[in-house]
Amino acid sequence: MGSIGFLLQLAGLFAGIGGIICYIISINKNSESYGKTANSLLLVQAGLISAATLVLIYALATGYFKMEYVAQYTDRALPMIYKISGWWAGQAGSLFFWGWLVSVFAVIELYRIRNYSLKYKSSVLLTMIITSTFFYFLTTFVVNPFKELNFFPNDGMGMNPLLQNPGMLYHPPTLYLGFVGFTIPLGHAVASFLTADRTGFWVKDTRKWSLITWIFLTIGIVLGGQWAYVELGWGGYWAWDPVENASLLPWFTATAFLHSAVMLERKHKLKIWTYALILVTFELCIFGTFLTRSGVIDSVHSFGKSSLGIFFLCFIVITTGAFLYFLFKSKDEIRDEGEFTISSKEGLFFVTNWLFVGLMAVVFFGTTLPIFSQLAGSKLSVGIPYYNKVSIPFFMAILVLSGICPLVPYGRNGLKSSIKALWPSLIFMVLATAGIYAYGYTKIIPLVLFAFTSFSLFTILLQFFNGMRKKGAGIIFRNRRFYGGLIIHLGVMIMAYGVIASSFYNVKIDKVVSPGSTIDMHQSLKNSLPAGEAEILTGITPDFELLVGNLKVQERKNYVSVYAPVDVKKDGRYQVTMTPERRFYKNNEQPFAEVAIYTKAGGDLYLILASYSKPDNVIGIQAIYEPFIVWIWVGCALMVAGGLYTISYRRKDSDIKTN
Repeated sequence: MGSIGFLLQLAGLFAGIGGIICYIISINKNSESYGKTANSLLLVQAGLISAATLVLIYALATGYFKMEYVAQYTDRALPMIYKISGWWAGQAGSLFFWGWLVSVFAVIELYRIRNYSLKYKSSVLLTMIITSTFFYFLTTFVVNPFKELNFFPNDGMGMNPLLQNPGMLYHPPTLYLGFVGFTIPLGHAVASFLTADRTGFWVKDTRKWSLITWIFLTIGIVLGGQWAYVELGWGGYWAWDPVENASLLPWFTATAFLHSAVMLERKHKLKIWTYALILVTFELCIFGTFLTRSGVIDSVHSFGKSSLGIFFLCFIVITTGAFLYFLFKSKDEIRDEGEFTISSKEGLFFVTNWLFVGLMAVVFFGTTLPIFSQLAGSKLSVGIPYYNKVSIPFFMAILVLSGICPLVPYGRNGLKSSIKALWPSLIFMVLATAGIYAYGYTKIIPLVLFAFTSFSLFTILLQFFNGMRKKGAGIIFRNRRFYGGLIIHLGVMIMAYGVIASSFYNVKIDKVVSPGSTIDMHQSLKNSLPAGEAEILTGITPDFELLVGNLKVQERKNYVSVYAPVDVKKDGRYQVTMTPERRFYKNNEQPFAEVAIYTKAGGDLYLILASYSKPDNVIGIQAIYEPFIVWIWVGCALMVAGGLYTISYRRKDSDIKTN
């Protein structure tokens, strides 16, 4: 079975090489026949790789353990849904999945731009088939998912217990869709170079693709945080881990690209910025793959050591060099038309670009410091305090601009003419900040962040109100791009509230008790914290009482569960019974924590079975309260809804490029 999959993959690789050659000839000679041949080879590649994909999925589902990849990531006891997800669980499979996605996207794009001019269409598809063929080269010669063992094991090694979570089903695919999708706008940018099209058509034509890709990347990042929150058993969702950062870096530049693209499309400004940002975004997606799969960093999320790194670096250098060659060659023809001031919408978008790029740069520095310092002879690294300190000023500025930018008109001195409209937001900011200060949220940094977030939130809501007051409620449906963007910004503000509260006001207590004992969270906080801090946190934390029950053991299909039921009371009233547990998986001696979470609008109660001893009849419970954390997920959902609403308008025939 492995040999069949490998031959299909190898044939797909050769089809891709043939397609690359034919597309290059088609572009150079403007040859319709070579273009058609290249298109056929692209379809053949997609078909062959899809067939190989079916072979891999079948092997995973049926337990064909003679295939090394299947033996590494599945076993007989693994539930079927996780067997299928083994496709992207390992290094070889995830790279194969990435390449397959590029091929699928290429086929979709081939159909979508079928009526475009030959040279433009061939340029787009050339970029995509080069990318897919690169990944098939890796999975054919470097990390082959179809490699067979010289014996047939009775069973496999099984999947890492941390991956046996619903997050495995949706986090990697959505994240990969976000990474892969940026190949399309990059291809259109290349097409604009090769066809000498300076109209900015490529930005307008890929706007929906870019937004959909950004949406998937956003979903993937947030779902990754949610997965870490429910699975890793530490009460948090973001730890500035290098692999987490690897997905966040292209999100920063992609967000800047979307803003810059608006200026190119509407005002023919920030042209070079837009080209540069799509290049950096694409390369950061590839670089993130390099970080996670080369073994150059230590992370709970990363794969083991491999020889993949040099191939990724060569691909990044070659593709970046080629793009920059065309960019510098065309720089005089793509200069901005006219000038703008910083106080205009164009100027504020320019500042926004710098903020996102600056934020990317400081996170990139912290993430790659261990790599470059090791090359110099001493391995250095930075921790969470570094990221928090360097990122907070950028986030503060971005929060403010998120509210101001939609308000400011195009043209000179737009901000000055909008100052009067900002007064209601300033008043709301002061009142809201004073209110939460009086309620007990008195820490300085979160207060400032809350103030800026409230300012932008009210400004966004005013935009909705003023638009409907002047032009009726129908304006929201007639101008979906603008109001969809406002919904995205509104989601950012909602998410910001959740991040601020859960980051600065979470509480944690550890108790070892005997079954039947009650843990009073307020009293525990008062006993474990300095008086001032305890007073603040007990004032904003619900008065939970936790009645710990007897330890129980239950055998499941592929693990044994040890858990302790905990009855939760709030202000003396019963709320819920929670069951934090420890799981002992087959082929793994280490126990894995499975947390219990009680979610309310005001915050989550998060329980971990930290330890237990049957002979001593004691149970260790770690209780964490995460205020307003659910609003992070709500804010993300609102951002996604806004993005989808923004692209829900119908495409015009005039948008098609036929010359």
